[in-house]
Amino acid sequence: MINPSEFIDVLERLHVRLQARNTPEISQSERTNIRSVVGAWFQQYQPSAVRVIGAENLQSMDERMQTLLTLATGDSSRRTISRFVSSTGRHFRENLLVPLSRAYWSIAPERSPAGRDEEVATRLKELDSQLADSYEQAVIDIEDPERISYRGSAAELREVLTGVLHTLAPNQQVEATEWYREARRSGTRTESTPTRAERAKFILRSRAQGSAVTESAESYMTTVEERLGAVINVTYKRGSAATHGGTEQDELVKLLPYINALLRELLPPRSKAPAAV
Repeated sequence: MINPSEFIDVLERLHVRLQARNTPEISQSERTNIRSVVGAWFQQYQPSAVRVIGAENLQSMDERMQTLLTLATGDSSRRTISRFVSSTGRHFRENLLVPLSRAYWSIAPERSPAGRDEEVATRLKELDSQLADSYEQAVIDIEDPERISYRGSAAELREVLTGVLHTLAPNQQVEATEWYREARRSGTRTESTPTRAERAKFILRSRAQGSAVTESAESYMTTVEERLGAVINVTYKRGSAATHGGTEQDELVKLLPYINALLRELLPPRSKAPAAV
């Protein structure tokens, strides 16, 4: 299922494009772009949003998209359309982004396999074979009903997530970013090394560099970063409690879908399989 929160990215890219030119009229290609945005809303993002927060909460956004289409097919000026796109983005951010994000991530673990996730296993192996082995061993142990203790399995899952975060977001690289240095200068953080949330933030922003899909999606990325950071922290608390309190199998069964969902978001996409010869 597509994450409907990503539509803020689409709106912001459209707004950036409209502001990039100074001509009072919009071009035919820009009109086509606007129609594509409206089409994307009704064909892709809106159906996904309906499934997570219901159609009644989207009526205003539907009306705005219809109005945008009318503006684009009429004689409205660039300034008028640009302002409307900006206000629509603001409406989406202030009224829909948070509930959509929360709803999406509340069901993300449910959509992830309860046990071994083939996608996660493959991408982990491409990143680090030892982390992949740890993941495989933890899953095997969790599914073994004859084990006396599952404490080692809980610790292993936690180390897999730690390894991914530290591999993809090393201290030196995170600390070199402007947003991290600014947080240090402003006194908003007191930790001596990057937090898990900051490492997740670094991973996502690094992946977005040069990507046409997320080049102007600052507010969306921030929301994803905060959401991931929050879920990671909750996951770690659960894992820590399990490790020190004697893990029961059902606890790890509940925990694994969260780990799978997080790893799917953080791990680099799998490389394409080599062509057959």
